[in-house]
Amino acid sequence: MNETTSSIVSENIILNPQQTGTVGSFPIYVFPGLVMPTIEDIFRKKTEELEAEREIPADDKTVIELGKKYFQANKKNLLEKYQNKYIAILNNKVVGFDKDFSKLADRVYKKFGYQTIYMPFVSEQKRIVKIPSPRIRNS
Repeated sequence: MNETTSSIVSENIILNPQQTGTVGSFPIYVFPGLVMPTIEDIFRKKTEELEAEREIPADDKTVIELGKKYFQANKKNLLEKYQNKYIAILNNKVVGFDKDFSKLADRVYKKFGYQTIYMPFVSEQKRIVKIPSPRIRNS
């Protein structure tokens, strides 16, 4: 079938293709009057569907406070299961754990999207972590 003479017939309407450009040596054809979704439309729709499925609390502070409350209320059970590991708490449940914080964060963010998630280290002792702050020079 020759692409330049192909037509789409739908509901008694005949649409003839028009070449709009090329990609390398391959011609690009469109059918005037036929609306096709773009790849951005497809991804936008899927993203909106996924975001609608997630229950996200109103703000970051609320997420952290709810996670802390859950952690304190269930600390005994969490110590038995996840001693010396990091856990991810979202919507009052543990959604992941790992000895390596970076690996846990990577998995959790891939699964739930980039959002605020409470990820404490489970230990009987309080753990202090020092994180260097970036420095900005005044020019």
